[in-house]
Amino acid sequence: MDYRADCLLAIDTSTAHCAVAIFLNGKVFTSVKEMKKGQAELLFEVIEDALKQAKIEKTRIELIVVGIGPGNFTGIRIGLAAAKGLSLSLKVPISGVNSFQASLYGQNDYKIAAIPARQNLYYFGTINGDIKTNLTKDSTAPKSFANRPKGKEFIKNMAIFGADLKFSLSKPAPLYMKPADAQPHTDKISIIK
Repeated sequence: MDYRADCLLAIDTSTAHCAVAIFLNGKVFTSVKEMKKGQAELLFEVIEDALKQAKIEKTRIELIVVGIGPGNFTGIRIGLAAAKGLSLSLKVPISGVNSFQASLYGQNDYKIAAIPARQNLYYFGTINGDIKTNLTKDSTAPKSFANRPKGKEFIKNMAIFGADLKFSLSKPAPLYMKPADAQPHTDKISIIK
């Protein structure tokens, strides 16, 4: 198989984990810390752990892929900010991998992934980007669709998907499935002179 890069860094903080993988010449080295908060404080420690496992320096990285969601708003922003900073400092390209792609890659049983959302809903998507939002959660979703794998398998899938030349990668921008809950204040402001 031909790969996009011999050495790739994958980062995901879009859910309750801090997950990193190094794809190196067809092998994957992972480091995952399960956590609900604190990804920003531990992300670079997790990156260093994966680099140590792979026995390489970060200057060897040729491409960075980052999880763009759907997932936790703050977590997605943390991963993107770190990936963009590393991309600039290492002078390497950056791309996004969404949660549907990382959930479906490497398996042949399902063509659609179901990602749990708030308010008893699922988001549904395919590996090539067809997405449906806000569909009601029902009892058949876990049985009829691929579910998001746990941290280690998820980040490994993301790394191999990012390296696989058969698939197109996304821009490194958040994949928001719905508008933000918070809206800017719309009242006119009076300036007193």
